[in-house]
Parts: sequence; C-alpha cells; structure tokens
Amino acid sequence: MEDVRTRNLSRRKFMKLAFQVGVGVMAFSAGRHLLSGQVKSSLYTVTGGIREITLEAWEIDWQLAPGKVVKAMAYNGQVPGPEIRLSEGERVKIILKNSLKVPTTIHWHGVDVPNEMDGVPGVTQKAVEPGETYTYEFTALPAGTRWYHTHSLEGGQLDRGLFGPLIIEPSKPDAFSTDRDYTLVLDDWVTNPGFSPGDTQRGRRDLFSGKGMGNMMRGRMRGMMEGMMGMRNKEAHDTMTINGRAYPDTLPLQVKEGELIRLRLINASSSHRHLIHLAGHQFRVSHSDGNPLAAAEEVDAVPIAAGERYDLLFRADRPGSWFLSCLEPGHAEAGERLILIYEGREKAKPEAEWMKRLNLNFWSYSKGKGQNLLPPPSGRTVIYDFVLSGGMMGSDVWTINGKVYPDTDYLRLRKGDLARVRFMNMSMENHPMHLHGQSFRITEVNRQRLPDPLVKDTVDIEAHMGSVEIEFTAQNPGDWFFHCHKSRHMKGGMITLAQIRE
Repeated sequence: MEDVRTRNLSRRKFMKLAFQVGVGVMAFSAGRHLLSGQVKSSLYTVTGGIREITLEAWEIDWQLAPGKVVKAMAYNGQVPGPEIRLSEGERVKIILKNSLKVPTTIHWHGVDVPNEMDGVPGVTQKAVEPGETYTYEFTALPAGTRWYHTHSLEGGQLDRGLFGPLIIEPSKPDAFSTDRDYTLVLDDWVTNPGFSPGDTQRGRRDLFSGKGMGNMMRGRMRGMMEGMMGMRNKEAHDTMTINGRAYPDTLPLQVKEGELIRLRLINASSSHRHLIHLAGHQFRVSHSDGNPLAAAEEVDAVPIAAGERYDLLFRADRPGSWFLSCLEPGHAEAGERLILIYEGREKAKPEAEWMKRLNLNFWSYSKGKGQNLLPPPSGRTVIYDFVLSGGMMGSDVWTINGKVYPDTDYLRLRKGDLARVRFMNMSMENHPMHLHGQSFRITEVNRQRLPDPLVKDTVDIEAHMGSVEIEFTAQNPGDWFFHCHKSRHMKGGMITLAQIRE
C-alpha cells in the first residue's frame, strides 16, 4: 500500500523537509526513536553559543497503519515531532512557525522554563496566530526524559499529533548507562468516519467499554459501570500507536544479546492510560517523569498515565522475537504493540505470553525509591485540599472543589514556601494532574505514606475516592497551570493556577 505520510505536503514543504533531513536543523534521530542506530544530533544551528531549532506546524495526511489515514497536525512533517536532544544547562532558542489554520503554542513539559516561555495561551503568552512565528528561549533543565506539545485546545491539536520528545542529557555520567537508548511515544487516535478528536458527546467504542478483550473482568465491570452512569461516552479513540504507528506498521526494536537497553516511555495520549509489558523480560524502572530513582525497581509491567514518562531498563538475555504490548483491554488489538527482535533471530515468530499477564508484578508509586531532588523550603507551609469531581450522567463538566476554571481556587504562594496539596478524586475516572514550572514529591497515595517520595511533575489520581498528597517548594515565580492532562477534563474546567510571587 502507498505510504501517504507526506502525500499532501506542498512541494515547498516537501523540499524543505527533505533539506532538513539531509542537512538539518534539529535532532531528528530515527535511531533514538526506534531503529538501532545512535544517530548524532546534527539538525540544528548554533549562534552565539545558543542552539537554534525551528519547529513548523502544519496539517498532513498521516498513515497510522495500512488503511488507516488521518488528518494530522505535525511538527516538521512527522508524528511524533522530531526528537530534540539537548545537554543539561544548555541554552536553546526554538522558533515556532505556525502554518496551521488555527492558533497554537508549545509547552515544554517537565522543563523548568521561565514563566513567559511556558506556552499556555491566555496565561503566559498570546497564542501564535496562523502565519506568525514565536521564539522560545530557555536553559535545558533539569536533565531527563521531557517532551513538548501544543497547549492549545483549538482543533484537537494534541489529539492530532502536535507533540514530540525532548531529552535533556545529564552533564555528569548517568548512573544508569546503557548500550542502546530508544524513545517510545504512546498515543490514542480517532480514525472512524463521523468522529473527531474534539467530539465529546459520542459513545465509547465497544473496544474501550469492556469488549474487544471483554472476557477480562476489569473491562466488563468498567463497561457496566460507565453504561449505568450514562458515561459510556467520551472517547471515540479506536487506534493506539507507538511512535505514530499502529501494529503491524510499528517499527521493531533491534537488540543484541547481552546488551542493556533503555526505553523512554512518553504517554502523549489525550485520554488513555497504558500498561506496558515486554514478553520474556523484566523491566527495571530507573526514572519517573525524567527524574532518577535512588535504585531501579524491578517490575513486569508499567502503567503510565497521560503526560507521564518512565525510563525502563532491561537486559537482552532471551534471544528470539518478543512482543512489547499494552495490556489495557483492547489496546494491543487497537495497534499498541511492536516486536523486539534479537540480531540473528529475524525470522523467529514473536511470542506474547498473554496468559501470564494476571500474575505480573505491576509498577506503582509506592514501589519507587525517589531521590531528594527538590530545594528545601525557606518560608511558610501552605496546605490546599482539592476535591476532583465531574462527568456524572454524561456531562463534560470537571471540577476542583465544585468549581471550573477560571473560578477555581488558586495556590497563592511566595518563593520559598512549601506547598502541600491533598487531592481526593470523587469521580469515576482517573485524573493525571500536571504542574507546570517545577516538580513535586509524592508523599502519600491512598492514605499510605511513602518513605522515599518520587519526584514527578504529573501524578495519576485513581478514580472512586483515590487520594494523593504532594509537596513542592515554590521556586519559579509566575502563574503556572496545574491541570488534569486529559484533554477533555482540562477543556471541561479541571484547571487551577499555582501563583508564585517573589
């Protein structure tokens, strides 16, 4: 079948893209995405010691899998956008050129940028109008697996592909050095005629309401509960991708026996949580949201909510061909899997180990041993209690303490204050809450104190009275978005601001 990924590019854009790939203005590392090569960052320019990168956003036809073509929005003509690799502490200037028909911005997720560079339209900047450019300039901090994405809700931009990986290499040797380093960006897509990423009034596909893999009790119960509450509703997503492709179009991971491999997982989905498992192997979780753990934790499968990232290590010690898959009901069938192939075993039939999944050791926040990476407070301790609710009877109103943004209660802090935020989720959906501008530590989950808190910027709060307590030292002045990373929930009002003053 014809590959239509660049079919509707103008000649000007096609030639421009070809030139960038050949000569380059940024880290377009295919090897870092999925292929085995470690291609050096060459696609950029340097002026006055500052790295300069151009990201242009425009609409394209994008083939997710044979027969599945979507109208996507892309950075530099690809989904995900080009992988940017920077050095810790490096100054960078990134120029956004908007060739879309709608306004847009870029948010640097997990990066401690100045407030005016944060990319939130109406809060930190004016949206970049069609035909305009905007320059973001910041220092690449902290090190780790970060990412960039649109922060405009117009046209379902995140749902349609406006995101990409941003990796900040540590200035000191990494305690978790590996032989190969792959980035896997997970996403959910709409391909059904009559549906659109912004359509929030349609019924869920059977695939995600307990059928598809419906013999699993969790899937059946979720479908029953959502149906009774009028919630079988919101996501029309029917295709799951890894690096912009759905199986069988996903590219294989290539390894050699004996190698230590790092997988950088980024969940760019607008709605779904994923559960990643590699048949025949165990993971060691080394980083959470880009931040190193004190010791890597061995697990079989890793749940990852929208906006989260995990670095996973594994030893290539079982030669053959194996499936890396999502174990959430229906996700593998919807395309969320790829094949791990050992050198010399290219003709081996991939194994899945499906029947062993119920005995797997899953990652959880309580299993991680975090490092003390945050500065100590020098001011007050300020406590906030936030009750998350909404979505009842099919509505798309999502509240914090019964209010929707911009009428929610804000965190009002002075630099040096310790903010303690206690979340209680009274809704029937999980909420991955993301804080812009600085990281926090998770001190309590479901009333269980964590002795070695993880440092993160996104925390997933379970449905049905799940609770989480976090703390952070207010250190980056400005007005910072603090919101659920599910696009529908954010659009429905589940947003507050952390207002930090000198």
